[in-house]
Amino acid sequence: MSAKPVVALFEVEADLEFAKTYYSSWQTNGAERLLEKYDETVGAIELTPDAYPRKHGAIQRAILRRSFYLVYFIQESDRSVVLAVLDGRRSPREIRRLVGFRRLLPRPGTDE
Repeated sequence: MSAKPVVALFEVEADLEFAKTYYSSWQTNGAERLLEKYDETVGAIELTPDAYPRKHGAIQRAILRRSFYLVYFIQESDRSVVLAVLDGRRSPREIRRLVGFRRLLPRPGTDE
């Protein structure tokens, strides 16, 4: 297990905005707390990306601590790429479809 930097697809920003809105609707400082959990999870992925289970082929999943939200990512040779941050209560078929599609999108920092 070797540490590698983590980047996120542009679409992850919309995922986080949706999650922040949801958490803010019922929890004081919900948006801030969710972002703290996301940052903590991304930091852990950066340090030990191999510690997370593969859920859909090469796509791995990390759980945001004490939340319903899941971080889906893939590892490349020199970095990990966050594909989505989704509510884990969604249909498994819908999650698989969405992360599978996002896996095909151009990655940050590439000329694709």
